[in-house]
Amino acid sequence: MKPTPFLLILSLLVLTACNESSSSAAKEEGTKAPPARELAAADVLVAKVAPLADTLAFTGTLNALDSSTVAAEVEAVVREVAVREGERVRRGQLLARLDNETLAQSVAEQEAQLANSRARLGLARVKRDKQRELYDRGFISRLAFEEVESDFQVRVGELKAQEAQLARARKSLGDTRLSAPIDGVVYQRAINPGELAQRNTPLFRIADLSVLELAASVPARLVGKLHVGQHARFSVEGLAEEFDAELVRLNPVAAGGTRSFTVYLRVANRDGRLSAGQFAKGGIVLNEVVDAVSLPLAALHDLGGKPWVLLLEHGRIVKRPVSVRLLAEGAGRVAVAGVKPGETLLAANLLGVNPGDAVTLAGAR
Repeated sequence: MKPTPFLLILSLLVLTACNESSSSAAKEEGTKAPPARELAAADVLVAKVAPLADTLAFTGTLNALDSSTVAAEVEAVVREVAVREGERVRRGQLLARLDNETLAQSVAEQEAQLANSRARLGLARVKRDKQRELYDRGFISRLAFEEVESDFQVRVGELKAQEAQLARARKSLGDTRLSAPIDGVVYQRAINPGELAQRNTPLFRIADLSVLELAASVPARLVGKLHVGQHARFSVEGLAEEFDAELVRLNPVAAGGTRSFTVYLRVANRDGRLSAGQFAKGGIVLNEVVDAVSLPLAALHDLGGKPWVLLLEHGRIVKRPVSVRLLAEGAGRVAVAGVKPGETLLAANLLGVNPGDAVTLAGAR
């Protein structure tokens, strides 16, 4: 059957409509927005207010601020040792006792000799007073009176010398009792009962650990940033927490050959957590901010002195200018104004992510 003109026209209309529909679909497909980029949890962070300090790093060793060595003042055999290494002692507490029998006898002898000297002085005084009376009445010559007066003065000198000898004997007797000169911890004991204590030989070493001192070296180019009263924080091996210190002294003379200066930090140690000799590592606080959002340096962008960050708002990347309140390069962080706590930011510069891009989050930290 031969197609009619009507059927041919109808077929052409259907074919044209199909072609237009395919062209429109292809055009819509070509102009469709690219899909949102998914960010990993490590790519973003949530802004938080956190204290931030710019510090000058240091290392050093903790030392006792106050220590003392106890030595024997007399040579004698040790009769008793009352303390051991590591024990705490109070000022005046007995450490050891030396044999005092010989010295006690010496004190008794000196006391007896002092009594004799006093008796001789008393007799010389009576004679002088009587001779003075006779001299005043003209019964004896001046020379005779001066001889009696001279004898009296000799007796006075003898008494003073005897008193001094007795004082020395009593001191030597007292020196047989060795006591702690300060509050602290016995960290060295070098004597045992029965041994002979030599004169001026150190027998005990005591350290007061309630206050420690830390000496640290600072490069000459940085010493101008320091002053007495600055706060510092440090840690020691074996303990997880940080400890506080205060800068109390600066040596004004550089160490020979190093061109560095020594600074001294005072550390309160009333709880006894720290020990002398521990290695410390920390930083002296040069500047500190406690009420600003703290970010890693990688999250901050700065072109031409105009810092900014990239935030996530309503599924898109937004560029926002900020101002820097504190830059702590040593800590790798920066405190900024212009970001609110709880806002989500890019943690670092991501290749291919630009302001205005649509993103989705796999997670946030």
